[in-house]
Amino acid sequence: MKNHLDLGLCLCIILMIIIAVIFLIQYFKARAYPYRARPLLTKREYKFYVLLREEAYKRGLLICPKIGLKDLMEVTDKRHYMKYFAKISQKHVDFVICDEDFQVYFALELDDSSHDTEKAKEKDLFKDRAFKAAGIPLKRIRDFDEASVKKLFREY
Repeated sequence: MKNHLDLGLCLCIILMIIIAVIFLIQYFKARAYPYRARPLLTKREYKFYVLLREEAYKRGLLICPKIGLKDLMEVTDKRHYMKYFAKISQKHVDFVICDEDFQVYFALELDDSSHDTEKAKEKDLFKDRAFKAAGIPLKRIRDFDEASVKKLFREY
């Protein structure tokens, strides 16, 4: 009889431990953030980067990928600061070319067919105008090879 009680008690303790483990797993799973790492550049962006790197390094220039517009320009209209900051705060440019002191020479957008929609054209026009207002050259390239990448650096 005592063996049956010991066995029942053991099973009860094991069941409680299993329930506690399941609870803890669920608890920590719910507290985990739903993120995972992804590559900084797409395959196409990386192919472009490889060509860009060769030309930039010949000139002692640096390449900074995925830079936010808010990091490149500031809002000068203090009365409407938030209105204009909101327009740049969530946008980035594909690459920025700068010198070793991080003085920006120009920014680059690697365009593809996703830039053909009306909405994308509006966003591109905004970027073009914002960069012009900030005095930063913004260059766009769609199809690229060694010659077209060299052409981007002609002035430098």
